[in-house]
Amino acid sequence: MAFKKVNIKEEVDNLKREDPEFKQAFDVIEAEYALIKKAVDLRKELGVSQPEIAKLTGLKQQTVSRIETVGNTPTLRSFIKYLEGIGLEVELKKKDVNLSKCVAI
Repeated sequence: MAFKKVNIKEEVDNLKREDPEFKQAFDVIEAEYALIKKAVDLRKELGVSQPEIAKLTGLKQQTVSRIETVGNTPTLRSFIKYLEGIGLEVELKKKDVNLSKCVAI
């Protein structure tokens, strides 16, 4: 049996169009990844090492590493400590949302 070549991006885009719940779940994961990537990029730009963050925040170095690893979902408490260690803070911003179209995940 031969393998069929699949374009993953096209498949995901199709699923997002066809399934609102999949789209919402995918968008949440994508936003989480973008937020963590931005924090890691800023940490590196500021020249702060993982061991330095651990020392400044009281987090274990292993926890800092996990926060930065794709596929791990840090607790909010750990992520806020991580951000504080590199001199960042969380700020909430209201966006326009049609609540009638929200789907529980």
